[in-house]
Amino acid sequence: MSTRPSLSLAAPSTGSTIASETLLTRPFVLLLCVHFFFSFSWSAFLLLPKYLTQEFHASSAVIGAASSINLFAGVALTPLVGALIDRGARRPMIFWGTLLHGLLAAGFAWIHTVGAPLYVMRALLGVVYVLVFNADATLAADMAPPQKLGQAIGLCGVASVATNALAPSLGEVVADHWGWGWVFLLAGASSWLAMLLALGIREPDKDSLTQSSRETGASALSLIFDSARFGAFACAAAAGAAFGALFTFTQAFALSLGAKQVSGFFVGYTASALFVRILLGNVADNLGRRRVVLAALVLYGIDATGSAALRPALLPLLGAGLGLAHGFLYPALNAIAAEGVPRARRGAVMSYFSACFFGGFAIWVYGLGWLAKSSGYSLVFLLSGALVWCSILVLPRARGVEA
Repeated sequence: MSTRPSLSLAAPSTGSTIASETLLTRPFVLLLCVHFFFSFSWSAFLLLPKYLTQEFHASSAVIGAASSINLFAGVALTPLVGALIDRGARRPMIFWGTLLHGLLAAGFAWIHTVGAPLYVMRALLGVVYVLVFNADATLAADMAPPQKLGQAIGLCGVASVATNALAPSLGEVVADHWGWGWVFLLAGASSWLAMLLALGIREPDKDSLTQSSRETGASALSLIFDSARFGAFACAAAAGAAFGALFTFTQAFALSLGAKQVSGFFVGYTASALFVRILLGNVADNLGRRRVVLAALVLYGIDATGSAALRPALLPLLGAGLGLAHGFLYPALNAIAAEGVPRARRGAVMSYFSACFFGGFAIWVYGLGWLAKSSGYSLVFLLSGALVWCSILVLPRARGVEA
C-alpha cells in the first residue's frame, strides 16, 4: 500500500460522498475481491519461465524477453493510463480491462511456438494489466481514510499477493495432469469472474473529481519530481529490478540444478508477504514509512544476493525472505509517493509509481537474461542485490510526511 486533502467516499447505493474513518466498508471489500480474481489470472503467468523451459526448451535470453515485453508495453502507456484514471472512469476501465485480460490469457492455450503471436499477446497483457492494476489501486486509495492510506494499499496488495502462491501451485498441478492449455483457460476464467464482480463497484462521484481537478494546479509530473517523493520512485525502480530477477530467474536456475517443482518459492513468498500485510499492515503508518522502507531495502538486497547460492531446497526460504521485504516495502513506499497528492492527480502519480517498479523489473530482466546466458545466474543475483543497496543512497529524498 499523514497529512493530505480529505477524501470523498462513495455511498454504496447513491454515489454521494461521505466521510468515514472505516476502511473495511462493503465497497472496499468488493474491490479487494475484484483485485483477487484479476490477480489470480495474472499470477498464473508467473509460471511462464517454467512453461517456456519445459515446452520450448527456451534459453535464458528468450525467457527474459518474454517475461519483460509485457512490462515494457505497460510502462510505455503509463502516461495515457494515468490520464484515463484521473478522468474518473475507473469502473469501466476495470470492467473492460478484465474482459480483455481474460481473452488474452485464455488465448495462450492456442500458442504452440515462441514467435510473434506470443510476444504480441504478452505485450497486450502488460497494457491491460497496468490499466486494471492502477485503477484498482487508485480507487483503494480514494476509499481510504488519510491515516490508513498505507494499510489500504497493503490490503489491496494482500488480494494480489495471495494469488502469487495459489495460482502457480494450482497451475503446476493442472499442467502436470491436463496440460498447459488448461492453465491458461483457468486464468481467463478467473479474469472474467473479476469482470462480473466489477459490475458492483461504486466509486466517488464524478462531480467531486471535477471540482478537485479545478482546484489542483500542479501537474502529475511536477508532483513526481518533487524532492519529497522523487526518491520513492527511484527506490521503486531498484526494488522492481530485484523483484523481477528473483521471480524470473530463480525458476530457470532451480530447474537447471535438478528441481522438479518451483512453486515452493511462490508459497514462501506469499505466506511471508500475507503475514506482513494482514498482521503488520499498520506498522509503516505508525512507526514511520521511511524507517520501514530503509529496513525493507536492506532485506531485499540480502535476499537477492543470497540467491546467488541457490539450491532447490532453499526456494521456499528465499521466497519467504522476498515476501517479508516486499510486504513491508511496497505499500510504505507507495504511500510516500501518493501522500499529499490531490485525488485529481492521484491516478497519474500512482500509475507512474507502478511504472517505475515494473519498468525496473522489465529493463533488468531483459538485460540480465542475456547476461545469465553468458555468465550464469549467480552474477545476476549478485548485481540485483547491489542495485537495491545502492538505491538506499537516494532514500532521504523520499522522505514525505511521516505518519
